[in-house]
Amino acid sequence: MIQTWISKKYIDKKEYIDKKEYIDKKEIQKISKNFKKAKPYPNFVLNGFFSKSKLLELKKDILRQKFERQEKDLYSFSNTKELKLSGSRVIAEFYDFLSSAEFLALISGLTGEKNLRHTDMHAHLYRQGDYLLFHDDVVENRKIAYIVYLSDFSAKDGGSLRLYNSKKPLKPAKCITPKFSSLACFKVSSKSLHDVEEVKSGKTRLTVGGWFYGN
Repeated sequence: MIQTWISKKYIDKKEYIDKKEYIDKKEIQKISKNFKKAKPYPNFVLNGFFSKSKLLELKKDILRQKFERQEKDLYSFSNTKELKLSGSRVIAEFYDFLSSAEFLALISGLTGEKNLRHTDMHAHLYRQGDYLLFHDDVVENRKIAYIVYLSDFSAKDGGSLRLYNSKKPLKPAKCITPKFSSLACFKVSSKSLHDVEEVKSGKTRLTVGGWFYGN
């Protein structure tokens, strides 16, 4: 059912998902199994998940939005307000895609998290020297955190999303380097400690992200 919904309504019509194998029934089951077994807690990274042409169009409109500077001891970056209120047609269509019943069903299939109800969406921009210290994202009804990457980095650029084992938090257990058009997700819980490594190069780290909410 998930495969039918997504392929007919979204790949053929809007072409947001670039790699059709990600919505194959067997592949969904494989990703879900690996998600649940992943260390240090359930997570996945699906490289090249989104259509690059669609994301380039999205990126252009994202960069037209107002970014507000956020600086405290725990973090240094810039972000937008809730993007569904942006007034941009391109952004609104992408938000509608992410929050659709069909895409929520796909995320449920990929993660095993049932009864996902809605999502939110913000953009985050990190420049050289920006960072986010580790935390767990636990807020009522947040079930799955997601990040859509709109920049290409190498490990030497910094800016990696780093996942930590809550019992051994001094060293990251997994590092996810930003790759354009990739989708990263992880299960939100008291164990989901993560941070964003300081950006070391002059590159700009741009992402769209938020959470899928459930009961």
